Amino acid sequence: MSSLRKQAMIRLLLCALVLIASIVFSVLLLTGTFDGDSAASDTTTSDSTDATPEENGEPTENTGDSEGAEPAEGQDAAAEAEPTPEPTPDPTPANFEGLAEQPATVYAEGEQPHFTVTPDANMNLRAGPGTDFDKVAQIPAGTEVTALGTNGDESWIMVQYEGQYGWLAKEYLNAV
Repeated sequence: MSSLRKQAMIRLLLCALVLIASIVFSVLLLTGTFDGDSAASDTTTSDSTDATPEENGEPTENTGDSEGAEPAEGQDAAAEAEPTPEPTPDPTPANFEGLAEQPATVYAEGEQPHFTVTPDANMNLRAGPGTDFDKVAQIPAGTEVTALGTNGDESWIMVQYEGQYGWLAKEYLNAV
């Protein structure tokens, strides 16, 4: 093997080692197991069965007999007094009565865009996003409507007009 090939192989191996070391270092940083402090890493490798619950990071039960006790080091007294927040319930999916097809996207309250029907023609309010769906009402030209949702490609919007839910083609609406 020529010396040029040997040098190339050595450089290739060094590059591979540097790449592997970089990947390992990145994984350790992302997982939080490598913080750059060697003293902290020595304490994490000790046997956790000999440590007290406070040293293991486990909560201890308050039996009530330590009324005037100071909070443990690193704990905030205000943090102990705060109750655990309740989880937020999942929102119920919107169901708009009388529609042949429900919207793919439903706008949140306060984020609903407003449109006006073109001033030169009335629009048919339909039961679904397409001209093949039944006409449920007619909206006069120039009427302002609020979008409650859209279909998948956002070419049709779902509105409520005079208590009736329906779909309007977005291409014939003007944004307000």
